[in-house]
Amino acid sequence: MHPGGSQILIKILLIAGFATLYFLAIVLLRPYLPHRKHKFSYLLLKISYLVYLFFVMTFFYFLAFYQQDTNEYFTPVYLVLILLSLFLPTIIMLVRKRIKRGRHFYNWAFSLFHIVIVIFYFLMYFQIHALYD
Repeated sequence: MHPGGSQILIKILLIAGFATLYFLAIVLLRPYLPHRKHKFSYLLLKISYLVYLFFVMTFFYFLAFYQQDTNEYFTPVYLVLILLSLFLPTIIMLVRKRIKRGRHFYNWAFSLFHIVIVIFYFLMYFQIHALYD
């Protein structure tokens, strides 16, 4: 096999895996079905989660094939923030059905949380890109 062929195969498999994960998230979230009481805030929560998921997968795809060594960029603070940003939004989406009181506030607050995480990944991408290019 051509030396670059395995790299291309890995890229294709990673894209296929991310696309499958994203498709499963859409199927499980069903963003097209509104909630009867909280139509807009619930829809915003679902869509903000899908946007968050897209940007996280795009960022990690970028990191997987970035040619520069980024070890000195990822300090322990960044690693903790990345780990929290990977697991908290999914936990938030899993817990949302158990929230009975303050559901409207919950939906708005965590939609904003998803948007903040997307901004965080944007800033990280541009910092890495500016630092190593």
